[in-house]
Amino acid sequence: MISRILLGSLALPLLAVSLAASCGGNGGSSGSASSNATASGGSGGTGADPGVGGFIAAGGSGGGEPAVCDPPDVLVVLDRTLTMHKTPEGGTPNDGPDYKSSKWFQAITAIEQLVAPPLDKGIRFGVELWPKDPGGGTCITLAERVLDTKQATNPTCQEGEVLISPGLDQGTAIQALLDPATTTLCTTTPTGNALLTAEQHLQEIAAAGREQYVVLVTDGADWDQSCPDPNPLPIAQALMKKGIRTYIVGFSATGDIQPGGVGAEFLNNMACAGGTAKGFPAPCADDGNGNFTATDPTGTSLYLKAGNATELALALKSIGGKLCCNCGDTCDPPEILIALDRTLTMHKTPNGDTPADGPDYPSSKWYQAVTAIEKMVAPPRDKHARYGLELWPRDPGGETCITLAERVTNAKQATNPFCESGEIVVPPALGSGAAIQQYLDPATTRICISTPTGEALFTATDHLLKSVTPGRDQYVVLVTDGADWDQSCPDPSPLPIVQQLAASGIRTFVVGFSAEGAIQPGGVGAAFLNDMACAGQTAKGFPAGCQEGPGGFVAKDPNGEVLYLQASDAAGLDKALSGVADGLCCDCVK
Repeated sequence: MISRILLGSLALPLLAVSLAASCGGNGGSSGSASSNATASGGSGGTGADPGVGGFIAAGGSGGGEPAVCDPPDVLVVLDRTLTMHKTPEGGTPNDGPDYKSSKWFQAITAIEQLVAPPLDKGIRFGVELWPKDPGGGTCITLAERVLDTKQATNPTCQEGEVLISPGLDQGTAIQALLDPATTTLCTTTPTGNALLTAEQHLQEIAAAGREQYVVLVTDGADWDQSCPDPNPLPIAQALMKKGIRTYIVGFSATGDIQPGGVGAEFLNNMACAGGTAKGFPAPCADDGNGNFTATDPTGTSLYLKAGNATELALALKSIGGKLCCNCGDTCDPPEILIALDRTLTMHKTPNGDTPADGPDYPSSKWYQAVTAIEKMVAPPRDKHARYGLELWPRDPGGETCITLAERVTNAKQATNPFCESGEIVVPPALGSGAAIQQYLDPATTRICISTPTGEALFTATDHLLKSVTPGRDQYVVLVTDGADWDQSCPDPSPLPIVQQLAASGIRTFVVGFSAEGAIQPGGVGAAFLNDMACAGQTAKGFPAGCQEGPGGFVAKDPNGEVLYLQASDAAGLDKALSGVADGLCCDCVK
């Protein structure tokens, strides 16, 4: 199969990886793989290319330090059921004899690319196919299924079969085993039994101190109809309690690939049960016994969703880079959207005074916020995170918003429409620091009337959910003085929007910039920001100071200790934003 892989048509980006796994940053989605090396062994990226990750041979690292990690056991559990003959869109492929448009061909190709050397020196790969093929021609080939020349007659609801046990340097063996043309497909969908097979095998080979993972690759269809017992969900939950996390890779262009088939809701619950949901544990609920399910199973995808061959390869590569032991430069820089409050109160000093240091007014919150953000996104940081900028509310033009000097001197009044949405002025991207710095200027970037904090977060939500990349983490950094949204733009309330972002795996850092909790009489201050930090699941010591309600997290005591990132002066704001940047930096030495 190697020649087919080398000549394969997929032009794949490099390993897409969640940041915390390789960097130990805040709020990553895997919650493990801390052994991955950082900033060593790989070639640096340029421009939009983050660079090719390098494998560091056992016993050493790119920096001359001894290797400290033990490559984990990773068992790829591949769905070989009959629906895998279809295309990701649910159609019957017509590109024989290879049927490259089928999910089966694309899944095998992506797995062979995942396990190929040198990654198989940093991960102990194994493969399980399910259900097992009992032989005797009872399972059928891809071509037989597509052309309907033969029916599968294997026994229903059988267990899976581990054909290659996890071990080092198994990539070539797995590639030799799998062939889309000859590796057979079988009837019924015993997802639960497949996971029981994986659990039994991994426990048999478990070694002290070595992490173990299941990677379930499935189109999610009809287990509940053909093989409802055992239910896969409690098995994934049990695996998690035993320290075995399960990655869920859902391969289908639609949530349900057939009428009544099990789709996105099931896979979201499974991703939470396996402890690998996007932003875990933010979008998941614990029943009190360590059993996780999705807070909103019908919401955005928490599993690794792949709707085509390229997305499937990215999803699998993201797992590989995340778990690889002694690998360098492998993580996928996260998207960090800075949502900057440009409302009129930002003209004041952090103490609430009118600045008197014109013409630049460096004592104003606006000047200090713009300056701090420019420092946060400056190279080389923008090579290790995809920074973007939203200003809120939007400036509709026509000089309806006003300059800092016009506001301070009261030379002109803002007349922009009230309570409008924010505007994404620089989308999250690598190397965006210069663009953000060029866009922002304290003297000319205008400030506007009304405080539509909720609308701003809706704008951020809409943009980020439309730009999801499998395996890539996303964050919002809300920089605000916290004032008067409840008076000027109370609808929509920001709190449930941040809770919903968290339920979608997108965490929100809340940076409150003011020397006082409330900067004006009746203004919204520390209590609101504490609730927001808990809702965004980035509160200090989270979840200790927070409690979960029907919609998500809020502060146990909103009027208690500060849980958000509090900045009372320029130095404090620099420190808060730098802390976020350094914590989320991809492939940075911590």
